[in-house]
Amino acid sequence: MRCANHPEVIRLMGYDAPAMPATCLHNEICPPGDSFAARDYLRSLTEGKTQQCVQEETDTYGRAIVNCTAGALNISCAMIESGHAVPRYAPLDCSEPSPAPETAPDVTVEPSTDPTPQTSPEPPPVTAPADTPARPGTSGLGFGMASFVLLGLLLVNLITWVLFAIDKRRAQAFRSRERIAESTLLGWAMVGGSPAAWFAINRLRHKSAKYSFKQTLLLISGLQIGALIGGIYLWFTG
Repeated sequence: MRCANHPEVIRLMGYDAPAMPATCLHNEICPPGDSFAARDYLRSLTEGKTQQCVQEETDTYGRAIVNCTAGALNISCAMIESGHAVPRYAPLDCSEPSPAPETAPDVTVEPSTDPTPQTSPEPPPVTAPADTPARPGTSGLGFGMASFVLLGLLLVNLITWVLFAIDKRRAQAFRSRERIAESTLLGWAMVGGSPAAWFAINRLRHKSAKYSFKQTLLLISGLQIGALIGGIYLWFTG
């Protein structure tokens, strides 16, 4: 979750929810289930409500692990009891609804000659509007942005395929003056169209004998794969 008055991501203690698509590591045990339903249920528990949260510990990524309630409802227990999550990571008592945690800790006041009684200030409650449950190693990249990027890559690859097909047809018709420049084809491959470029080379048999072209395309593809691996690593390591 993210709180309005706490900019860093916080993690609810005591449970694990299904991973969003492509966020479960190959060596990680991720619970089965509908990740979108779990996210929406968490939103229904928290959206528009004021949460009382107490930090219990800090995870390996430096994020606060908190025990949160909305009124008398323990949010972690509600997620488990609804079937949208499973107990994990920390012991959690869900035998009965948990009351909201105290917002003012007990303090010892030293005797004072000041007639005004000394009281400890009461910290403000943590307001936690709902957001997508954070999993270890995930970043703030929204799935709307991921969908936008995916659609953009599909469009780029479609354009790349069409350009290869047009250039192939013009080459067969001996219309050399109307040919598409190799720099243009490689440019579309560089911005994400390299899968379509390789597919066109093998399916259309276009530029398949041009070794200099294929070597440049291979270099572009290698750089893209390296950037993709690096981006995934940074995503999962926060």
